[in-house]
Amino acid sequence: MEALLPILIVGGILTLIFFGIACSYYAAKKRRESLMESAEAMGLTFFPDGDASLLERLSMFKLFNQGRGRKMTNLIQGDSGEVKIAIFDYQYTTGSGKNSHTHLQSVVTLQSKQLVCPDFTMRPEGMLDRIGSALGFQDIDFESHPQFSNSFVLQGSDEAAIRNYFDASVLDFFAAKPGISVEAQTGTLFFYRARKRIQPGEIKDNLAQAYEVYGMMVDRS
Repeated sequence: MEALLPILIVGGILTLIFFGIACSYYAAKKRRESLMESAEAMGLTFFPDGDASLLERLSMFKLFNQGRGRKMTNLIQGDSGEVKIAIFDYQYTTGSGKNSHTHLQSVVTLQSKQLVCPDFTMRPEGMLDRIGSALGFQDIDFESHPQFSNSFVLQGSDEAAIRNYFDASVLDFFAAKPGISVEAQTGTLFFYRARKRIQPGEIKDNLAQAYEVYGMMVDRS
């Protein structure tokens, strides 16, 4: 019996690994099928394996040029004539060895010639960001709007243009929406929540939230 114990332990470990892989595969398959159904119900096109050429074009944006193992899946696309829509799952890995971490989130992308704005990224502010700001890393704050400044890290290459763009109405708008991340430049807007994936039943709601941001920004143009 003692001689069999190592074999039983190894067999148990392999069984758990196989079970975990099987569960992961089933969950991914179920998610893919549900997202496809949601896309079809909305009259949008679904690409389960994403679009490598689109991901390559997006590499100029901050979200898509960090880490390694970048991957786009479950791409949903549509074109209203005024706005091109893309919703997809995106992942990338940072760190190495025991310190590696894979980041998973869903992203909503809206592209339109009507969108005119300075290049900027905006994301929720954490403790490390406050330390970074104290050390001199960029975080554009507004004394007139402490709620916004305490909630978000705002960055961009042209600080003067960003400060001019983020007037009181824009600051009030975003201050009321903690937890969101936005990256934008003229013609393109990304809306997401870091490390959170959109569930199939939440697609319409997330798209509506992205359109709300887009609408506010277009009205500013």
